[in-house]
Amino acid sequence: MLKVKRRQRSEAGDPAFVDRTVGHLRRFHGVATERLSDDELRFRVRHGLARGRGHGLTWESSLTVFVAHMIELCPAFDEHPAAARVLADASIPPDERVEALLARLTEDEWEEAARMCDPVAYWARAHADEADGGGHG
Repeated sequence: MLKVKRRQRSEAGDPAFVDRTVGHLRRFHGVATERLSDDELRFRVRHGLARGRGHGLTWESSLTVFVAHMIELCPAFDEHPAAARVLADASIPPDERVEALLARLTEDEWEEAARMCDPVAYWARAHADEADGGGHG
């Protein structure tokens, strides 16, 4: 499992980028975010940005799409073998790998990725890890 350290989370983005990402998610992923408080959504965005940066993502656009996949599909979607292969493919520039996911994963693989974890348990663990000073991603 990908580890996300507290330092990485704090470096995950400036507050303005976090705010822009939260706004994007509220606007375009309202069903997935409507029951989340602003504080909880900000936590998930910061966590997701750190996790995305752990895959070498740097562009705001690629990071935002990565976080949206975490919110919409499954917070650990990137651990699905097919997704992990694309996100680690050195022949693709890191920030283009998120777009490559759309082209390379089959519908069945997306569905498997969406079912591969319990989001409630994942986020509870992420909160516990943050409280402990570590982090699982």
